[in-house]
Amino acid sequence: MTDLAALGFSEKVIVETIVSTYDIDGRPNAAPMGVEAQDMQHVFVRPYLPSSTYRNLHLKKCAVINITSNPELYYRTAFKDNFEGGVPLEWFEKAEFVDAPRLAMADGFIEVSVEEERDLDGGRCEVLCKVRSIIAPEKPPMAYCRAVFATIEAIIHATRLAPLMASGREEEAHRLVKLIEHYRGIVDRVAPGSRYSEIMDNLMRMADFRGGES
Repeated sequence: MTDLAALGFSEKVIVETIVSTYDIDGRPNAAPMGVEAQDMQHVFVRPYLPSSTYRNLHLKKCAVINITSNPELYYRTAFKDNFEGGVPLEWFEKAEFVDAPRLAMADGFIEVSVEEERDLDGGRCEVLCKVRSIIAPEKPPMAYCRAVFATIEAIIHATRLAPLMASGREEEAHRLVKLIEHYRGIVDRVAPGSRYSEIMDNLMRMADFRGGES
């Protein structure tokens, strides 16, 4: 068993995962969901109240958090209603320590049990889960955090601002500033107070200077 940090989790930072659960009749369900570490033994899951994931968490009190970078898994579990039969049953297998399914093609698994629930604004519930087991290869996969992608994209755009302004292409520079602002919003939402947000603050200062006020 490895730990959450080895999988790329940091406290108060949201990473993208796929949460899988059984319903009351034992049918498997899986849905992409951002997960946040409270500490290295607990995670928050925040499903919408009408969702199957919330109903299953509430009833079964456990789940598997699947770690994967496979876009096909995210696509099929996010838009399962668009496919006849939903997610193929052969994609699932039983978890080892909790009464929940896991996605056999995922790179790693975090088996959790529910400890607390708290209603949030916007029709969501915050579910605090205790990590019961982590199953991963010797070289653990890294959970995907949108802040990483957003920061890298913003850096790339920021490097283009000075040349664009120098060549008189101000409209294109202002468009890139808008994109940097968009990525900053992602970072502020999923990784507030992190090194990523520090980098984004610096990039915004550079963007205001090089790209002008938009």
